[in-house]
Amino acid sequence: MIRFAHIAVICGLLAAVGCGKTETSSAPSKDPAKPNTPRKLSVTGPTGQTVTQDRTDEMTVSVNRDGFSGPVTISLKNLPKGVTLETKDLTLPADKNSLKVTVKAAPDAPAVVDHVVQVMAKADGQADLPEVASDFKLTVKSK
Repeated sequence: MIRFAHIAVICGLLAAVGCGKTETSSAPSKDPAKPNTPRKLSVTGPTGQTVTQDRTDEMTVSVNRDGFSGPVTISLKNLPKGVTLETKDLTLPADKNSLKVTVKAAPDAPAVVDHVVQVMAKADGQADLPEVASDFKLTVKSK
């Protein structure tokens, strides 16, 4: 019984410090050779990030394409007041699966804990494949 409790605690810790939550969208196949294999797009953001007022913070966003290739455009929605996206090119080319994204907190950005931000991913040229979103928590701390 104690062994089971230890395993449960370890699994919980691994889940808490691991990658962010992965979300997936799908659409029917366009490949006549694989008509029953849907196209899928998944996005994974960080589990949580912290940025200090008047500083920047870098995070990694990852995508997984299944059943299609091509660029994917990333966006961040619902950033806290006073936090801006510094990364200008948010398109992942077909041969890349991750992107470093930088945010900046203004000197007067209000301090906030665990503000929920959405990482959005949209496959370019795949109009019927829905945009996919994954949430993460962003904390802005005072200098």
